[in-house]
Amino acid sequence: MKVIALFIATIFMLITGVRAQQPAPVKPTYNALQNQFNALKSRSTSYKEYNQDFKVVQVKRLDAFWKNVQDSLRARESTVRKAGKATEQALKKTQQELAQHKAELQSLKQANLRKEQQIQQNAHEVASLSVFGLDMDKQLYVILSWVIIIGLLVMALVFSYLYKKSKIITDEKIKAFEEVSQEFTVHKQSARERELKIKRDLQTESNRVAELNQEITLLKKQVSM
Repeated sequence: MKVIALFIATIFMLITGVRAQQPAPVKPTYNALQNQFNALKSRSTSYKEYNQDFKVVQVKRLDAFWKNVQDSLRARESTVRKAGKATEQALKKTQQELAQHKAELQSLKQANLRKEQQIQQNAHEVASLSVFGLDMDKQLYVILSWVIIIGLLVMALVFSYLYKKSKIITDEKIKAFEEVSQEFTVHKQSARERELKIKRDLQTESNRVAELNQEITLLKKQVSM
C-alpha cells in the first residue's frame, strides 16, 4: 500500500514538472511587419494610369523588407521548433517514467495476488485488508486498484494529445511560412515587371519627343528656305 501512495505522489510531481516545462507562447510579429509594409508604400512613388493607382518601389527597400520578413519568420519557426522539441523531450521522459511505474504497478499486482492467496488460507483475513492502518473491504481495494490503472491510462492519453497538438502547431507554422514566402516572391516579381513596363513607356515617350524635335527642325529649315 505504501508503494501505491508513492506511485500516486510521483505521478502528481510528473504532471507538475511537465506543466512547468511548457514554453511561453511566441509573440506575434504581424504588427511590426505591417508597419514596415505601410512605410514601404508611403515612401514609394505613386502614379495613375488607365484609372488605376500604381506604386514604384525601390528594389533595395523591397529587399530590405523581404529580409525583415524572412528574419521574423525564421525566428518564429526557430521558437516553435524549440518549443516542440522541449515538449517532445518532456513527453518522452514522462512516458519512460510511466513505463517504469507501470512495471512497478504490475509487480504490485502480483504481490497483491500472492497476498490474496494467503488471505484465502487464513479465514480471519478473508473479510478485510489493512490499508494505511485501516480496515478496508477487499472488493473496495480491487476497485481502488482499477481506478489507479484507469487514471494512468487517461494520463497517457492526455500526454499523447499534447504531443500531437504540438506537432500540428509546428506544421501549421511551417506551412504559413511557406505561403508567405511564396506570396512575397510573386509580389516582388510583379513589382519588377511594373518597373520594367514604366521604363519602357518612358523610353517610348523619349523617342517620340526626339522624333518631334527632328520634325520641328525640318519644318524650320523649309520655312527659312
